[in-house]
Amino acid sequence: MKVKDVMSGPVITEDEDTSVTIIARDMELSEIGSVVITREDKPVGIVTDRDISMKICAKMGTPGEVTAKGIMTSPLITIGPEAPVETACGLLAETDIRRLPVMENDKLVGIISVRNILSGAPEYVQRFYPAEGELVSEQLEVGDVMTLDVITVDEDTFVSEISKDMEETGIGGVVITRGGKPIGMVTDRDIASKVIMADKKASEIKAKEIMCSPLITIGPDASVEKACGIMAAKGIRRMPVMDDDKLVGIISVRNILTRSPGHVYKFYPGE
Repeated sequence: MKVKDVMSGPVITEDEDTSVTIIARDMELSEIGSVVITREDKPVGIVTDRDISMKICAKMGTPGEVTAKGIMTSPLITIGPEAPVETACGLLAETDIRRLPVMENDKLVGIISVRNILSGAPEYVQRFYPAEGELVSEQLEVGDVMTLDVITVDEDTFVSEISKDMEETGIGGVVITRGGKPIGMVTDRDIASKVIMADKKASEIKAKEIMCSPLITIGPDASVEKACGIMAAKGIRRMPVMDDDKLVGIISVRNILTRSPGHVYKFYPGE
């Protein structure tokens, strides 16, 4: 299988002098997590929702004053359409990125992502979700795979502080509490879209203004199969685990696929 067999296109691009506010709006409208950045119509970098939330919000910048070239990842890592998917897997895994622009004769012809690969070739699941602990095929419960250490912040915490916490810990979301009780969640995508499009500093916006609420949760005794169904149906990648109204963990796509890779079809259905 070659890159051209699974890549997506056409690719949304933005000039390097484009305001991050406009980029965030376009990403939200197109429901994508990244855009390729160009200079004189030549691809030179990429901006992801995580770049926006980490590089701007964590540093208290005003989005409207920042352009793509100030936060883009460059030089651009690319691949050709005739390259084997195996080669793309290696590049993505080794560089810890989720997508690669596809170039042919100096022209941008597509983009290949982890989602593209696992939707078209699910057998590569362990390249991106390497086994953690014993792999099992029998019925697992949420409590068997969840992460116990959950980062929480109060609803009145400013988003700039949340961004810093997420950057320092390398996580993509935090649980929001009110009076110590979980009530919502904020992810890097929430920050990239809701904060940036408001064109306000993250130090001026509180968690309660952008959190996803009410909170979608699951119990530790529920089956992983059930968790997969809820997460896939809701289009979310992580879910807090509650036991007797107490937050006891969080379950994510990564938790599931590193222990039970057979569930890859739930999150990356064939396209």
